[in-house]
Amino acid sequence: MTLLTKIKKSIAFSLTLLLLVLTNSFLFAQTGLDPYQDLFLYAQKLEKAGALEEAELEYKRYLFLQDYSAGLHQTQAFIELARLYEKKEEWERAAQTMQKAILSQAADLCQTENIEADLNKLRIEHIRLLQKSEENMNKSFTENLFIFSYMNLPDFSDSVRQYAILAAIENDLKDGRNTYAQKSYNLLTNTYPDFFNAEESQIISTNFLNMTDFKPKKQMLAAYLSLFPGLGQLYAAHYKDSLNAFLLNGSIIAVSTYSLLTLDLWTLTLLEFNPLIHFMQGNIYNAQKDVYDYNSQKLRGYQEKIL
Repeated sequence: MTLLTKIKKSIAFSLTLLLLVLTNSFLFAQTGLDPYQDLFLYAQKLEKAGALEEAELEYKRYLFLQDYSAGLHQTQAFIELARLYEKKEEWERAAQTMQKAILSQAADLCQTENIEADLNKLRIEHIRLLQKSEENMNKSFTENLFIFSYMNLPDFSDSVRQYAILAAIENDLKDGRNTYAQKSYNLLTNTYPDFFNAEESQIISTNFLNMTDFKPKKQMLAAYLSLFPGLGQLYAAHYKDSLNAFLLNGSIIAVSTYSLLTLDLWTLTLLEFNPLIHFMQGNIYNAQKDVYDYNSQKLRGYQEKIL
């Protein structure tokens, strides 16, 4: 096949595709029907049947064809695709796709009377998906540009702004960023003074103050104290662990000391020295772990009262 023949075939294929697109566009303009509706419905059936990969492909194909002829289900296709990503726990892609649904809804020429209410529902869904995608990340939820906008711009409805601020408080508290959470709480109470009643405000403010004033116990201090069996656990307020460590490690130390005083070095070296070292190491490790648990439980208790 010559180069000229290939070019002619390519041109013919392009013209055929263009003619098909124009025909579909004309059909949609004249009848108000979606020329690709069957593709959208097929994608829905695949998703309901559990064929998620195939459904994703069909939704994408339908959305790709919107570039040539806008159909009736573009916004809904983005929503369905976002939910499909949610089922697969691909939170970031789900959030990105929901943002496209918002843009599609806002640009829809066939807008309903409840367009603003519909947009608010999509924005709240967007916030929820962003919240899942940002979990366990080493940064504040408020650093997300979308969340910052939802929280601070008066263009958004009260319900959207309040949902975004509450989501920011929850995420930052769960990840231990208490200062960021308190800033978001202050934003909420300053913008909406009546959002919480007096009792709720008192509880939340008290527990934020408790977290600010909380002085965590030091793990290294617990380790040094553990040189005396049980003292490190006692410092961490783990009394049962303290008693166990005192009895177990104290007994081994006492037996080893007796062997040393009686010059029974053979028994000390073979039977007592190695367990003594291991038990002392375990004692130090457990004391540090108990301190970490103590600090975490105290902060978690304050956080749960806020949430």
